[in-house]
Amino acid sequence: MRCFNKRRIRGYTSSVCFADSFPSRGSLFFRKAVLKLEKKPKVFMICGISGSGKTFFSKKLELCGVPRISMDEELWPDYYVYPGLFSDEHLNFLYKQATERIFSKIRNFCAEGRSCSVDMPFCKRAQRDVFRAHVEKCGGEPVLVWINADLPVLKQRLTDRAGKNGPNNLPVSEAEIEMYWRGFERPGDEKHIRIDGTADFDPEEFLKMV
Repeated sequence: MRCFNKRRIRGYTSSVCFADSFPSRGSLFFRKAVLKLEKKPKVFMICGISGSGKTFFSKKLELCGVPRISMDEELWPDYYVYPGLFSDEHLNFLYKQATERIFSKIRNFCAEGRSCSVDMPFCKRAQRDVFRAHVEKCGGEPVLVWINADLPVLKQRLTDRAGKNGPNNLPVSEAEIEMYWRGFERPGDEKHIRIDGTADFDPEEFLKMV
């Protein structure tokens, strides 16, 4: 198979491909011509501190047909339901298992040509780099989306969670949120889209933009 006129057009790769073998008698003609349009599925890495609005954002995308993968929901059955029951070593093991499940889901969505979002803090650049490499290996396009909110907003939102239950309402103390605030590595010079976590947004317009 030989391909000609390969070029990029608005994120698509187009090429016309012809079969290598031709009939031995009669005039030459192309037995097969195929126009291929290939677009990489996007994997939206929804990044931000607890309470910034990651889950709200990713659920909005889900309403537009973008499947959502949540680290908190992957961890919920064991990691959070039985706090204090497991050793640190076993908790790390559970976290690694959850990460592998997320990797598997990303791989499956990419294989189907479907975009998806990953809802987790991505608080360290090294972790973001690992996920980016995995997405690219699966044939997807990683899109880092940083949901930003000021510390007072985060504290108020986490205070409002008091008494609620479930993987998307995990309790976070004021001391913990201040620790997360100090330790969070902002994307900085990484390619990313910054979203104001206190503003409303149109998910359909966002998807058109990216």
